[in-house]
Amino acid sequence: MYAAAAIAAVGCGGSGNGTHAGGGGGGTGPKSNVGIKVKLTGLNTAPPGAIEVAYLTGQGRAVGDLTAVVQRLIFQDSYGEVTNPLAPLTNCVLSGYQNNVVHMDVPFSTQAVGAPSRLFTSFNLDFLQFNEETDSPVQGSYVVLPEPAGFPKTYPASLRVFPGRTTSLPVFVDDSMFTVDATNPQQVDYNEAQFLQANGATSATPIQGFLSDMVSFNLNKLPANAIPALVPTPTGVAAVPAVRVFFSGDVYAVSAASGAGPNFEVLATDPTQPIGGNLGAAGVLNGPGGTLPHAGTYSLVQLNPTDITLTAKVVALQGIWREHSTVLTQPNGKPLGAGSFAITLPSSSDNNMQEFVAFTQDGTTTAAGVPNITNLYYGFVDMDAMTFNLYPVIDIMTGATAGGLTGTISKLYTAQGAATTAPDLVRSGVYAYNTGDGSAAAAAAAGLSNGTFYVFRL
Repeated sequence: MYAAAAIAAVGCGGSGNGTHAGGGGGGTGPKSNVGIKVKLTGLNTAPPGAIEVAYLTGQGRAVGDLTAVVQRLIFQDSYGEVTNPLAPLTNCVLSGYQNNVVHMDVPFSTQAVGAPSRLFTSFNLDFLQFNEETDSPVQGSYVVLPEPAGFPKTYPASLRVFPGRTTSLPVFVDDSMFTVDATNPQQVDYNEAQFLQANGATSATPIQGFLSDMVSFNLNKLPANAIPALVPTPTGVAAVPAVRVFFSGDVYAVSAASGAGPNFEVLATDPTQPIGGNLGAAGVLNGPGGTLPHAGTYSLVQLNPTDITLTAKVVALQGIWREHSTVLTQPNGKPLGAGSFAITLPSSSDNNMQEFVAFTQDGTTTAAGVPNITNLYYGFVDMDAMTFNLYPVIDIMTGATAGGLTGTISKLYTAQGAATTAPDLVRSGVYAYNTGDGSAAAAAAAGLSNGTFYVFRL
């Protein structure tokens, strides 16, 4: 029921073929009280996906430390090569705990026209150079060393990219893996065993990417006894009621009210050990052409192991989130009003198993104009078995199954309204709660209705 933690998401799969369904509506299939349009871009053509490689470094810093300089990323799949030749230099201090992100867009309008997603199965470990700090003749001085012999190195990875969405790939590099040769100070030695131990990076355990852009659902109008509470973390997140819940297809998260101090946590396979962090606000950009909602950010933090007071923190990973009302609209672009709605979110496997979110709105909005959610259930759908399971959102912190609902899927549709059995082509489907186990009655009592779900993808 739980996705893996933010730095170890689910693996590869999916058919990777078929006609691209730009627009993310439900086609001509049956609809519930209102259709849902997935709005991830203002472009009329297929938008790029994004890869963000996070080079996570780690220990203390002193003269003689190495800084690995990263510039170019290269990924290859069956549709062609993607790279970022004009990317700025990124300095990764191997002995300092840092999160160094290198961004690259992945096109779907040239090399992969019509592809529902792109799967990259290898990662190119490559450095422009290494800078060795000397502090001579002045503080901050360094000498430039070439990358080790035999580089670049290629390692197995599992990195799925969707149009309009962001996939993160954490790569751990530190000064146990790269050192200046004791007999040749002009040479950097590479300890591959250390890299493999930290990253997996084998055919059995490839480096895992995960969908890091999340959709936020507010819990403003839920009864107090239906709202989950955050779990205290070593980095300062307090046990207070959640005000938002987040889904990406790979990861669940919750947040408390914004303000001073850590207020965000990603849920791991052990729900008692979430990864704490901070949530940055989303908002609206105003311009001559009108207003445009922009994404918020989140950052996961950990205690800095070099701080003996165990109070200093370092960023371990980061990503973006968007209000559900900015990415889920009526087909005409207007906000969803009062009613019962359901969406599914594909994972990095892009297979038959997807996250499932069913929610109700009462037609009111927050002070910021975001529709208020009055009830929310989460779970998963199996598009092969044509069944689904949903649980009250309060269960998300414990993994409990109390109050669970079951149901069946009767139809699956592409964006053009054609029937399909290929999970990566599905953009909508018809669902109904089971009557035999009481799910239909419980769903009705919660305001949830049978109807059409829509897939969170373009």
